[in-house]
Parts: sequence; structure tokens; C-alpha cells
Amino acid sequence: MSDSLPTWLQYIFVLIGIYLLFHILYLGQSIIIPLAFGALFAMLLDPMCSWLEQYKLGRIGSVLVSMLAFLLVIAGVLFLFSLQFLEFTDQIPEMTNRLKLYTDQFVRLLEQQLNIGQEQQIQYLNRGINNLIDRSGQFASTIISATTNIFTFLILLPIYTFFLLYYRDRLQTFMTKMADRHNFKDVQKIILDIRGVVQRYIIGMIAVILIMAILNTLGLLLVGLDHALFFGGFAAFLALIPYLGIIIGSIPPLLFALLMYDSLLYPVGVIAVFGLVQFLEGNFITPNVMSSQVSINPLVALLALLIGGQLWGIAGMILFIPMTGIAKVVCDHFEPLRPYGYLLGNTVEY
Repeated sequence: MSDSLPTWLQYIFVLIGIYLLFHILYLGQSIIIPLAFGALFAMLLDPMCSWLEQYKLGRIGSVLVSMLAFLLVIAGVLFLFSLQFLEFTDQIPEMTNRLKLYTDQFVRLLEQQLNIGQEQQIQYLNRGINNLIDRSGQFASTIISATTNIFTFLILLPIYTFFLLYYRDRLQTFMTKMADRHNFKDVQKIILDIRGVVQRYIIGMIAVILIMAILNTLGLLLVGLDHALFFGGFAAFLALIPYLGIIIGSIPPLLFALLMYDSLLYPVGVIAVFGLVQFLEGNFITPNVMSSQVSINPLVALLALLIGGQLWGIAGMILFIPMTGIAKVVCDHFEPLRPYGYLLGNTVEY
């Protein structure tokens, strides 16, 4: 049927299909995002579940024990950072006072250098406050919506993870039977490859985050910055957002150094530390630790990052790179789609 259609019309149908796919992903993000994270966690915990089932715990017991162990690790990390954060909050009043002092100095500088009197400054300030008040309703609705989405995510994520682990054999059998209808016998290989890609990607990302946390913390300690562990770990965690995460993570310690220390050597040292870590991460750490875990080239990774961010925000920036790696695995196993797999990949040979 499709062979009888003109080539240009086939391309139009493909573009319409791509548009509908992205439209569905955008409209269904509240359901699809926790489902996607649940699938990643389920594939990560699958080896532990299989291992526990050998000790007669049963399917439900193995899933619950695996999820509990994972939650305990996450809770331990959050507890450690909460202790650091509580120490950091003790200095917030001092930071507020310093910020007020610097603001007063800036106001006087405007008055002296630019001949902007206090009355004009007050007018500008009032305009800004009025604009802020006008938009406060929009801000409030955005915050409420974001809070609702977070609670929905936190509720759905463990439910999805549990059922994906519990029914993993059923899902694999379903995909095998569907593939057999089309005389495709390699579905088991695809499933194993996808599972391997996801597991290696998550483990590789955890290793990268740990290495960066150590480097960030050591660098900030050498600079002499307080709360180095908190700032270093926070910036490393944001490395989950490729390319932009470490830049965003460097802003809090930089502001802290500007406000709390009288010497400019501290903020310059913070910039030097994160610049060096960013260089090491991009050129040595990620290429050597991650290696070919997702096997997509940098251009495709950047496009996946931008498209994911446009569709799903930060969650999309995290999810779309492993999802693109999964798409490449699928393309590599179908002869008609192998050119697309080659286009997505980072290998030269075809």
C-alpha cells in the first residue's frame, strides 16, 4: 500500500506521525514521565529482584525488598545532605544582612555615578513591585501546579516501578508474542540490549556523579569555602542535566563566596574549581566512565536534551538521552531502520 504512494506523500505522513507522537508526549506528560522513570528504575532493580527470587522470597517479596533497599540508599543520601543544609541555613541571616549592605552600596553608587536620585530609584522599585504583584497570581498558580505535579509523580513512581517489576515476565512474553506475529525472532536480544543499555547508563551516571562530588568538594575545600560537601554534592547531582547542570550547580557556591567573603579570591577560586571540573567531566570523566553506554553521538545527545527540555522540562532533559539510546538499539536490530541507528550512533563504520 505504502509503495504505491509517492515518496513526498510518504514523508508527509512520517512528519505528521512525528508531530502526533510529540503532541501525545506533551499532553500525557503527567502520566508518561513517572512511567518512564518507573521503567528505568525497574530495569535497574531487575537483577536484584531476580537474585532475591532465587532465595524463595517470591515475586512480591523480592520486588518489595529491592524497592526498600533502593529507598534506604536514597534516604541515606538525603539525610546526609539535609545535615549539611541545616548547617548552611544557620548562615542565612548573615547572608541576608550582607546582601542588604551591598544593595545599599549599589543604590548609593547609582546616585553618585549615574545621577539617579533616590526618588527615581524608589519609582523604579515601585514599578518593579507593582509588576511583581500583578504577576503574583500567575506565580502562585504555577507553584501550586508544580506542587501538584510533584505529589502526583511521587505517588505514581513507586506504583509504576512495583507493577513493572512484578509483571516484567508478562511484558516480555507479550512483546515476544507480538514480534512472532511479524516473523521477527530477535525480540529477546532487543530486550536484553535495552535492559543492558539502561542499567549501564544509570550505573555510569551514578559513578560520574560520585566522582564529580568528590572533585567538587576537594576543590572547594582547597579554596577554603564553608559547606564544601553540600555545595560540591549539590552541583554534582545537577550533572544529571547534561551540559547545563554543573553550570547551574556552580551558582549557589559562587553567590555564597561573593556574599560571605571579603576577598575576591574566593569567588575566583570557585569559578576555577567548577571550570576545571567541567573540563575534566566533559573530556575525561564522562567519556571514560560512560564510554559507549548509550552510544549516541554528541549532536544527537544535544538535540535530545533540547527536545526533552522543551517537552518535559528537567525530567525530559534527564530522560530523553537514555530514550534515544533505546531508540538506537531498536533501529540497529531492524534492517530497514539500521541507517537511522547509524545516524544516531557514534561509530564511523557501518
